Amino acid sequence: MRAVMILLIIVLFVQFPSMAWADQAESNPWKKLSDLSYKALQLTKAEKYKEAKDMLTYFEDEYLGLQGDEQKLTMHNLRVFSTSFDESLKLLTSASASHEERVDAITEFHLLVDAVYSQHQPLWKTTRNQIMVPLEHMRKAAVNHEIQSFYVYFNQFLSQYEKIHPALSVDLPQDVLGKLDSYITYLDENRSLIVTTDHQLQQISAIKSGLEDAFNSTERDESDPSIVWLIITIGGVIISTLIYVGWRKYKGEKREVRTISKEKEYNRFR
Repeated sequence: MRAVMILLIIVLFVQFPSMAWADQAESNPWKKLSDLSYKALQLTKAEKYKEAKDMLTYFEDEYLGLQGDEQKLTMHNLRVFSTSFDESLKLLTSASASHEERVDAITEFHLLVDAVYSQHQPLWKTTRNQIMVPLEHMRKAAVNHEIQSFYVYFNQFLSQYEKIHPALSVDLPQDVLGKLDSYITYLDENRSLIVTTDHQLQQISAIKSGLEDAFNSTERDESDPSIVWLIITIGGVIISTLIYVGWRKYKGEKREVRTISKEKEYNRFR
């Protein structure tokens, strides 16, 4: 019976934190906003631009309804957020915008919203190959003095980097992101020199190193203190139970030894 009780407490200790995290995620208003931006993206991909625009309008109403700390955005991130949202809305209603431009804009916005919401594995980190593969091809093209190939891969890299840039502004320190941007801007402004000097290759290596650090960075720690205390409390209950069971066992063994000793003493004088 004691073993069953201990087992039940251990199961509770293992399962309850995950249930608590799930409840916390469900109560996070940014989860709903992330879901809405994802739906807008799917509608855009399906070329349902009016419905996608309506979804973004609903998103805006929900966001404006957030209270105080729920908005979670610094002044810098708020500017990035507003710019990305306005650009998405503008392209959805623009007659001259291509389907690809609309999808790219909403993708960028969804990655941004997800970066605000996600505490552990933001979606922008799943774009590693789309970012790093063109960058590696850029490096090889530069080493081999293949100018046209370099331009092609650099454009591919820039296209992918621009999609995740707003999300990076949420997750990376501003000085780190600023350094990355300066390297990329330098390459963009000096394309014609890229295959003629070693300095440009050093810039590519610096970009690669910075992005690798970003993709390998640990998750942001935004744990709810109440959840942490709950886990500590449950752990304390388990430890107390184990101590209690051990003490009862010890007392039982002492009683048993005492009983046996008394029986031996009784039998001795019979």
